[in-house]
Amino acid sequence: MNLNRLRVLIVLTALAAAIVVLARYTQTPNSLVENALQAPQFSLANLDGKNVSLKDFANKVIVVDFWATWCAPCREEIPHLNKLYENYRGKGLVVVGISMDTEEAEVVKQFAKEFRMEYPVVMADENVQQDFGGVLGLPTTFIIDRKGNIVKKYTGYQPGMIGDMEQIIKELI
Repeated sequence: MNLNRLRVLIVLTALAAAIVVLARYTQTPNSLVENALQAPQFSLANLDGKNVSLKDFANKVIVVDFWATWCAPCREEIPHLNKLYENYRGKGLVVVGISMDTEEAEVVKQFAKEFRMEYPVVMADENVQQDFGGVLGLPTTFIIDRKGNIVKKYTGYQPGMIGDMEQIIKELI
């Protein structure tokens, strides 16, 4: 009997965990906006040394992606961000890549060219990751609505999240 109870407990625990994960990834942007935080403002140097500010993209839907050249999951995510940017920039989407590299901007610039990153890429400073509530893993990606609210945060990269991102972007645009 104890073995059967243990099995039932394990199944119920797994089911509860699955429900929590499913609920997290099926929220609509409207339900997220109710609890949304205002995106922190930043002004960071792009790969040519010119400052780029979040306020430069006022009234746009913004995807802010913290990444690094040495990050394998970031390398998987970048082509998908390129595609999102290509498909939706004419409709009001901006993607901003924030490089967490400690290398010189020239190394990041070469990487961005190799990966065909047409969206703005800036170099992180010591404050920006804390301002966004602490970036604990790479990539970490935020979706910001036209009012400047963070409506979704993704930590890490999984192929299925791109469809979720696109759905949210479509609803916000």
